[in-house]
Amino acid sequence: MESSLIDGLSERISQASSIYSSVGVVLPSNNYNDFSHAMFEYMKTQKSITWVYVTITNPFHGIKKQYPGIIDSLNIRFIDCVSLAAGIKSNDDLCYFLDSPSQLEKLTLEILSFIKESSRDEKSVVVIDSLSSLILYNDDLLVTEFFSHLINNLNLVNAHSISLCIEEEMNDMMHKILYLKNEKILKIKESFI
Repeated sequence: MESSLIDGLSERISQASSIYSSVGVVLPSNNYNDFSHAMFEYMKTQKSITWVYVTITNPFHGIKKQYPGIIDSLNIRFIDCVSLAAGIKSNDDLCYFLDSPSQLEKLTLEILSFIKESSRDEKSVVVIDSLSSLILYNDDLLVTEFFSHLINNLNLVNAHSISLCIEEEMNDMMHKILYLKNEKILKIKESFI
């Protein structure tokens, strides 16, 4: 069952991201791990893409430990927004450790810097895990401005985005910005899973 679940989620991500430049994903918190697994399985099949994975939900070392074979085979850079804020000091060439998830301007600059470092011939995709978690650290208006600014800048450099939102963390403002700024929304329901 779990394998078909992961395959189904991975297929939905693949279809949406091949057509649309910005994809928002809304899912219940109890399906977060399934989505993460599906996302990395999808990324594994897309080795020609330059990936920038922004983690606000889990520390980088936990993700690296959970998906070692996949991460080592990808053209991927991470931005960890939570480790240093939690007092976890780490150093890794694959990851930039942001001091705090409240540094939204610095986060935007690091994302764009990683995109510009990649070859112009390669497709770039930014994965935000999870946009709704930023509301725990920032005013919702600031998160809205950050996301709007980020999507506009990604469009200018022809980069794509996949933004995850945990349903239980979303408020009205998050719903509005997610639906306004993304070309496609995947709403994962427990009945699907």
